[in-house]
Amino acid sequence: MKFVKISHSAGVICTIMACLICNVACDNDKLYEKEKYKTVIYLLSGSENVYTEAYTLNETESTRYFSIGCGGSLPNSEEVTVILEPDKVLFNLYNKSNFDVNVTSYAKILPADRYEIASYTVTIPANPKDQYVKVPVKVRPQGLSPDSIYFIPLAIKSVNRYEVNDEKYNLLYRVTIENDYARQKTITYYVKKGTVKNQSNNSETTLSGSKIVQPLSKDKVRMFTGNNTQGQTTTIADIEKYAIVVQVKEDQTLDILPYGTIEVEILSAPDYNRYAIVLQGTKEQRMFYLYYRYRILNDNGTFGDWMEVKETLTRVEED
Repeated sequence: MKFVKISHSAGVICTIMACLICNVACDNDKLYEKEKYKTVIYLLSGSENVYTEAYTLNETESTRYFSIGCGGSLPNSEEVTVILEPDKVLFNLYNKSNFDVNVTSYAKILPADRYEIASYTVTIPANPKDQYVKVPVKVRPQGLSPDSIYFIPLAIKSVNRYEVNDEKYNLLYRVTIENDYARQKTITYYVKKGTVKNQSNNSETTLSGSKIVQPLSKDKVRMFTGNNTQGQTTTIADIEKYAIVVQVKEDQTLDILPYGTIEVEILSAPDYNRYAIVLQGTKEQRMFYLYYRYRILNDNGTFGDWMEVKETLTRVEED
């Protein structure tokens, strides 16, 4: 076996190199520990800094929350005072990036008389159980439109200690509406089955597919008639032309009303024009049973043929 003889000078160099590597590693460890336990203040949100809450139309006003987070591997050791302020910077950027072509589709700032934030000064206590605090937002949702996007734009104005996350310092708090029959936050679909008959020539077509149903008030929803479909390209003019309002009365019977220029008349048949929750197996299914006729106002100012609709709508439940 051969042994390599290392000179004294080479050994000294190796020792120095080892010490340098150790020092660098120790410095990196210290930096990592510093970053790991760094406390950063931010507003909790999702894509495009939007945070969405749903407000029920069953109540005149209700309260939901957004959160101010205090990031870091350990809870903040000192009390933090966060001051918020209204801020339109992110709101303007959102409209520009999403609706630059169609100005009529722009998101709206929720009118000040529609909501209340009791205080724009929020305290995060030292060593909290949770590394965030909830800020209550009271909203009066009656009369808000399912066709509009409503935001309360907010930003962190200042904090008395720690740093603010420069990517999460502002927030678009989106207010959506819902009732027992439909939601705006996630589109509510109902599966439709039935028939549409032209009363002028008795020609009949089958109803199939799905239908969007939208909340209007505590007891009212809006939907399109028969096989007329609502989708991403639907305009306000389309809604005015094809939409009806279905009202659920206290006894679960229905009234059917025009939304815009359409004419609609409720018709009579056993077990129709009612809302019911039906148990099928172990699952509850929410259903509308509709029987009505309608006619559309044409662009020339005349009405089209009366169309007789007999349909059942079964709600597609969210997972």
